[in-house]
Amino acid sequence: MYFLREKGLVGTEVGIKIDGKPVGSVAKGLYFFLDRPPGRYRIACVNPISMDYETETEIEGGRTYYFGVGTPQVAAPGQNLLNQALAGSSGQQMRATSPLMAGFSGAALYQIDAAEGAAVISQLKPQ
Repeated sequence: MYFLREKGLVGTEVGIKIDGKPVGSVAKGLYFFLDRPPGRYRIACVNPISMDYETETEIEGGRTYYFGVGTPQVAAPGQNLLNQALAGSSGQQMRATSPLMAGFSGAALYQIDAAEGAAVISQLKPQ
């Protein structure tokens, strides 16, 4: 599993937890890799100035997963486009385990497909 934060104009360092345990953090232009066995995981973005953004995902063996950290898409479409341009991530925003988290979190998780994720990683630096 790769966790990354694309280069943007704004964005703070965000901690990542898996099943409630801290596993690393990402800042603009950086990524880290984490190897985990297949299974279902709760992944969270942790930001000290806002609510955590938690989601669940199933990890299959033999596949590479890319998770981006970006601004949550919870506003009007025009505002979401602006937020994505300033501090967004590629990919699809993952569904939060709680609507409250989605609305009051400073960062969200995005799942990026393997080809696009590999291309993004090639432009970033390891944490």
